[in-house]
Amino acid sequence: MNASVSESDDERIALGDLEEASRSTGAIVSEGVLAGVIAASAVAAVFLVIDLVSGHAFRTPQQLGSMLLSVFGSSSEGDMATRIALYTLFHFAAFIAAGVIAAAIVQLTMKQPVAILLFIILFFAFEVAFTGFVAFLDVTSTGGVTQYQVAIGNVVASIAMALFFRARHPSLRNIGRRLQSSEE
Repeated sequence: MNASVSESDDERIALGDLEEASRSTGAIVSEGVLAGVIAASAVAAVFLVIDLVSGHAFRTPQQLGSMLLSVFGSSSEGDMATRIALYTLFHFAAFIAAGVIAAAIVQLTMKQPVAILLFIILFFAFEVAFTGFVAFLDVTSTGGVTQYQVAIGNVVASIAMALFFRARHPSLRNIGRRLQSSEE
């Protein structure tokens, strides 16, 4: 046990927390994949709702798929199914990668609470990079995906992933107290 952690009942690190903190890489990857799939599905649901409200089901994945095709030098005139499939594959792969990184940071945070700052920094870096990537895709194509759609999707994905990790790791709820006790 870390000497800087208080021994009071409400701040004591339980044996279950220690076991959780020493999980295998496979468990971290599995958890990250699940978190990524949950976040990607939440974004897909948001895009579907936005598209249905505007009267054009699957418009967003079609446009983003066209943008991706244009990056690879292909004509964005490919059929609708190809564009949707390409975007869906990219979308889920990107969120799964983000989920695995987030799971690794959560694991690190379980051992060193100050690592939560790394998570915050990486979150904002990801948001800036992704927004820039979508802006680049939009400039190189004729897509009509708005930055608002991307922002709403990312907020929903972030909330979904945060709720997932919070449910899986109840001790994360006390991270503020653990950080504070380590400063004393």
